[in-house]
Amino acid sequence: MFFIYSLIYILLLPLLILRDLLTLDKNKLKTIQQKLGFNIPNVKNQTIWLHGVSLGEIKILSPLAKKLSNQGQNILITSTTNTGLEELNKNFSNSDIKILPFPYDLEFAHKKIIINFKVNKIILFESEFWPNLLNAAKNLNVVSLNSTISDTSFKRFKMLKVFSKTLFSKIDLFLAQSKITIDRLEFFEVKNIKHIGNIKINPENYSVDQNRRNHYQKILGTEKLNVILGSSHEGEEIFVVQALTDMDINLILAPRHPERVSKVIKELENFGLRGIRMSSLQKEANIKINDNEILVFDEVGDLINLYAAGDLAIVAGSINYAKGHNFMEPIFVDTLSITGSKLDNYKQIKKDLCDTNIIETFSEQDQLRSLISKYQNITIRSEKKSAQNDALTNYSGSYDEIIKFIDEL
Repeated sequence: MFFIYSLIYILLLPLLILRDLLTLDKNKLKTIQQKLGFNIPNVKNQTIWLHGVSLGEIKILSPLAKKLSNQGQNILITSTTNTGLEELNKNFSNSDIKILPFPYDLEFAHKKIIINFKVNKIILFESEFWPNLLNAAKNLNVVSLNSTISDTSFKRFKMLKVFSKTLFSKIDLFLAQSKITIDRLEFFEVKNIKHIGNIKINPENYSVDQNRRNHYQKILGTEKLNVILGSSHEGEEIFVVQALTDMDINLILAPRHPERVSKVIKELENFGLRGIRMSSLQKEANIKINDNEILVFDEVGDLINLYAAGDLAIVAGSINYAKGHNFMEPIFVDTLSITGSKLDNYKQIKKDLCDTNIIETFSEQDQLRSLISKYQNITIRSEKKSAQNDALTNYSGSYDEIIKFIDEL
């Protein structure tokens, strides 16, 4: 099966390279070369390689990278997306931590990094189970951090049970985020599992830049309830706009992917509404937003500060898109959180927090409208926000515990 996978991947490789040529923001040629295993620097000391796909995952891995680096470890951290790489360059361009784009899943490309960086441990975030990387790392210690297996992935893995068992056997330690994930791993006879909780739910990951928060608060004002639709996908903005457009609130749309901002503004125009990019208001304060105007957030990597400036967050990716996004983020910056009901990637937390009504969900527009109407009452909003803060205490993963397990390998 590994041979068949590799053959199919190589056949698809020209399309992957073409995609990168069309979508990469900067240094396209160098990035593609590095993703193919060329132009990889050499280092003298053994290295721990950390990998996360997107901006959100890099934000979670960055504190771990800093803690390991402060212990004297040599660190390489990779990301797949433009926004993830931008975040890495912002955080580590002037540090000893090394940055690379994550390579295509070609065994020789992975081996080039492993050899040149003298990699002795690899930390893969959540559901990064790349077959050829795991083959290349067969003599190394590999950790799956914050391990999760979605409903869809579980079905696929079950269809290829023998292949999946072999794949998972190449990972030395799973640091699982939920009991559901543990059950699914045990289905494939995985033994080396520790339940650490969800590292995404950790206060260390959600520090607020008070200057940015205050800046957004000046733009939003305090006259109306500031409702932020965060991490929205195709169709979710219009769902929320249709539900809330005539309510006496400030609605701010923050698409998950910044490249969709222009399209979202165009969709608003089709409904007779004017979308205003928040970046266009950078030097202004106390803006009066007219009834036919909606703010559209177009700042990359700054959603947490926008959440901190709001009164209530609707965490999307759970309305039309079924996986959900981290609906605990707003709570850590003292903002009330609600979310859609499609939360395939958060089954355990949904069961514990949403099904118990601590974090309320909706599937229909009238349900969403009812929730927003209820939380226009500041007393009700404050009571629910306090309950949400109290409930998260038991769900936070610990960086210190993670480092202890990594050191023991």
